Amino acid sequence: MSTNSKPLPRLGLGCGVFSGAYGPITQKEVTDTVRTALENQITLVDTSPYYGDSEIKLGNALLDLKSEFPRSSYQICTKLGRYGYHKADFDYTAARVVTSVNTSMRRLHTNYLDIVLCHDVEFVDFKQVVDETLPQLFELKQQGLVCKVGISGYPLNVLLDIAETQQKRGKPLDVCLTYCNFNLHCQVLADYTAKLHEAGVKTIIAASPLSMGLLSDSETPAWHPAKPELKAAIADCANLIDKFQSDSISLTRMAENYAFSYNKADVHLVGAKNSNEVYCALDAFSRAQRLGLAEGGKYPDAGIQRLFEQIQSILKPFASYTWPSPPEDA
Repeated sequence: MSTNSKPLPRLGLGCGVFSGAYGPITQKEVTDTVRTALENQITLVDTSPYYGDSEIKLGNALLDLKSEFPRSSYQICTKLGRYGYHKADFDYTAARVVTSVNTSMRRLHTNYLDIVLCHDVEFVDFKQVVDETLPQLFELKQQGLVCKVGISGYPLNVLLDIAETQQKRGKPLDVCLTYCNFNLHCQVLADYTAKLHEAGVKTIIAASPLSMGLLSDSETPAWHPAKPELKAAIADCANLIDKFQSDSISLTRMAENYAFSYNKADVHLVGAKNSNEVYCALDAFSRAQRLGLAEGGKYPDAGIQRLFEQIQSILKPFASYTWPSPPEDA
C-alpha cells in the first residue's frame, strides 16, 4: 500500500536514457547514476514502459540500493498507455491500466507507485482518457496502489482541457508533466502554469530543458520535429556563442541557466546516464537559481548578458511556436 507523502524535490531524474536510446548503458552505470542522484537529494525518478527497458534497469538499481535507500526515501513516477511510436501502439483501456500498473510495480520491485501518468494523452481520444483511463487510475489510487494520478503530453491546450474536465468531475489531477515548453526558444508554459493550477493540478513537472537536444552543444538529432526555421535560428545562436570564445558559456549552459530558473514549474526533470552528468545537472540547477534569468535576472558578466540578449532577440519570433503532436507519421 502507498505510504510516501514526502514533498517532491525541485529536481528529478529522467530515466529515459537508461533505455540505451542515447548510447549504450550498463546496469552498473544505471545503479551508480541512481545512487549519486539519491545521495544528492534528487529523490524523484521518472520512467515509462515506453522507454525500452528503463523500468527494469531502474528497478534493479533500486533493489541493489535498498540497504542504502529504503523505499520511503525516494518517489517513483512512471506512465501507462504508450508502448510504441505509433498510435496503434497505445492502449488506454481500463484493463491495460491495471495490467500496466502491476507490470511496472513488478519491474520496479515495489508494491505501490508514487505517481502514474497517462503517457502522451494527445495521441488518444479525449473521451477515452477522461471516461475510461483516468477513472480506472483513480480507482487504483483509492486502492492504495498509486499515490498520485496525472497526465503527460506536449500540447498544453490538450493537457488543460483534460485538467479542467477532471476538476469539474470532482477528480482533479495531482500531476501534469510536459516537455520542451519552457526553454530558450519556447515559453508557452508560462501562459499555462497558472491555468493548470486553477484547474486543480497540484504539481507541474517541466521536462527536457534542452528541447530534446535542439539546444545541446551536440548536433541536433535528425528526427527532431522542429521546423527548419527554428533549427536555423538556433544554429545562428550557436555560432554567436562560438565567436564569443569563452569557456564559461555554451549553448547548453545558457539553455540550462534559463530553463531551470523557471520557478513556477514545481519540478524540473533532467536526464543523466552517469554520475558525472548528475553532478553537472546539480551545478546547472544551482547556477540557474542564482541567476534567475526567467524571472528577470541578469548575468553578472556584462559581455555574457549582451550575448544572452542577442540570443533572446534571435529566438523571440519562436516564443509561442510548438510543433505538431502527434506527428503525421504516428
